[in-house]
Parts: sequence; structure tokens; C-alpha cells
Amino acid sequence: MAYNSIVLVREIWDTRDLLDGVVRSDGQADTSRLTTRFDPEDLNALEMALQVKDEHGGTVTALSVGASREVDVLRESLYRGVDAVYRVVDPVLDTADTSVKATAATKAVEKIGRPDLFIAGLNVGEGENSHVGVHTAQLLGLPRAHYVDRLQSIGDGAATCIRAIEGGYETVAISLPAALIVGVALLKEDPRAPRSAKARLKLQMKKTPIEQWSIADLGLDPATIGNVTICVGVEPVEQRAIDSRRIEGSDEAALKQMIQELKEW
Repeated sequence: MAYNSIVLVREIWDTRDLLDGVVRSDGQADTSRLTTRFDPEDLNALEMALQVKDEHGGTVTALSVGASREVDVLRESLYRGVDAVYRVVDPVLDTADTSVKATAATKAVEKIGRPDLFIAGLNVGEGENSHVGVHTAQLLGLPRAHYVDRLQSIGDGAATCIRAIEGGYETVAISLPAALIVGVALLKEDPRAPRSAKARLKLQMKKTPIEQWSIADLGLDPATIGNVTICVGVEPVEQRAIDSRRIEGSDEAALKQMIQELKEW
């Protein structure tokens, strides 16, 4: 049996190597000095959907909420083998909180057609309330599994997956249609580790039109879809100064002393 998936993909600020001055005195980032990247957890979610397609057939659709800035995650999704892509773009989304983005994503999923699997990355650096995928799954009324490490099997109206819990792993069966919220892949051999873009698809999909919808196209009124959570102030906390000490690996006495100090601490 073939299964259709919709994957929520997002472009995020690349904060892996913050330059001096990027974080302002008010605690906010100066985004004019940052580049962007494909959210790594969403890449893992996309890989999971593509593996389902490879094994069982069906389609993979990528959905993005918000205008593209530098990295067009939808075109990058096409380069990896998805079948269709859609973008929701509207001025309302420029300063939208998680609930607004999730509402837009929910309407977009319903417009595309409810899938067997809705898959999204676990988290994204867009604010402390940052679980857009989780909120979308809830609005869609889908049963969901969080912190999914891998999809073990799918069939007979259910998906069996292994998810991370405190102190180990848990195997759960979840009825279809369902939502899987996927964590980050840290190792190359991790089953969620994303495949690379294909040169052949880059040539084929370089100029493929990407369909865009506004908030109104989704049947939403921009005047009534305002933010639920609004940041009204930020109080930065001074970073704690950490003393460092260099110890030569050949200095056994110094190493023992350091281990003792760590134990006492």
C-alpha cells in the first residue's frame, strides 16, 4: 500500500557560529549579520518521508510557512526527490508567533489534502514557544509521537516507531493518519541522516514554479489571526565567566588532581 506524506520544512537563522556583536545588549540577535540554513531536524523529517516513499510508494509534499530569505528550502526539497511543494506567504507571517504559523500550516495541509503521515522536525530556533509542527498536528486532530528516532514499520492502518525517552527508547504503535515529530540525527549512520541533493534533480527542478498561497487563499482573515504571544520585553543575562586550565596529557599527577576537583565540584 502506498502512503502519502506532508513534511513541514523551515528556513532558520544559522546561529552555530555567532560573531561578536550579533547578540545585542537587549538580548536579541542582529539578524542582518546572520545567514540562514535548512532546519536540520526538518531535513531528518523529510528523509523519513522519502524513505517511506522509497519502500512503499506514494507521494511526499513539502510545505513551508513564510517567505524565503536565502535558502529556498522548498527547492532544496525538490532536489531531494519530493513530488510537490507549497509555500504560504503573507505579511501577517513576518512577525507571526507559533500559533499563527500553525494555523496557517493547518489550513494549507487541509487545502493540499490530509496525508497518511504529517512529519515535522521537533524544534526550531524561532522563539521559546517553537513547536510549530506539534501545534499543527494538534489542530489537525492527529495522534502523534514525539522525539521519533526512526520509523520501524508502517502497515495495517498503523505506524510503529521508536522514540527517545528519558533513559532509553520506547516503541509505540500509532494509528494512521498520524503525525511524527522527528528529532535531530547526530551520526552519519543514523536512519534519519538526510540524503544529499541530486545533480539531476537540480537541473530538472531549478526553474520549477512553486505555488504560493496567502492567508486569504487559505480562507483566513488577516484581521482576526493575530498573535497570541507577543514579546513585550527582553532582559539579557550576563554570561558566566568560565576559567579554563590547560593540562598536558602526560602529566599524570595534574590529571588526577583535576579529576579529584571535578568529583568534589
